[in-house]
Amino acid sequence: MRILLVDDEKAFLVSMKKEILRLCAEKDYDVNVSMTDDPYSLLEDEQYRCNDVILLDIEMPDISGIDLAAEINLHKGKAERPYIIFVTNRDSLVFEALKEQPYSFIRKSHAEDLSACLSRIYDKIAGEDSMFIKSGTGVFRVELKDIVYMIKEKNYVIIYTETDEYRERTTIDEEAQQLLAKGFLRPHIGYLVNMKYIDTLFPQTIQLISGVQIPVSKKYRREVKQRFYDWMVRTQ
Repeated sequence: MRILLVDDEKAFLVSMKKEILRLCAEKDYDVNVSMTDDPYSLLEDEQYRCNDVILLDIEMPDISGIDLAAEINLHKGKAERPYIIFVTNRDSLVFEALKEQPYSFIRKSHAEDLSACLSRIYDKIAGEDSMFIKSGTGVFRVELKDIVYMIKEKNYVIIYTETDEYRERTTIDEEAQQLLAKGFLRPHIGYLVNMKYIDTLFPQTIQLISGVQIPVSKKYRREVKQRFYDWMVRTQ
């Protein structure tokens, strides 16, 4: 689990990181904790996506944690991660912060309250399938259920979710090894499709719920039909 602390007070960052590492060590959680006193760094190349949890100080001099959370929520769309936890010493700000639908709140003076919260998130993440995607200058964790389809483009694979597009230097064969056993179809040598986003299966094309048309080559036609029907039976 990757945790990022964002606060303008460096002393608090150090003490909070130490407390989180202690709490996670007690539960034998595998965590990576980083910290920054520059809130704007999260928005550069969407670096916030590298993290599972972000602890945001509500009160910061240049941009409030609430405004920063609003920017993150705008960009991440329907994705659950990163989970935002607001950190504050002022109860009066909690109601204003609720509009950004944070995962939780903790008081700076009660960092130990974070233990139960992190446990819930850790268990939730452990039950999810996800993958890391190296795209541009960032590394992004994307849940498999959010991937709609992938398409080969020269030495890259373009990965589409409902809200984002990633360009990773890899091969469609490498992606297929991981995804064909996890609800994906390969209807064509250059495509992978998440079956949950299929609207209609035709002999020569797949129509996605979004309206996108994916070609089905003769080589894969029979396998695609059988795998899709088997998947429908399992999921009904």
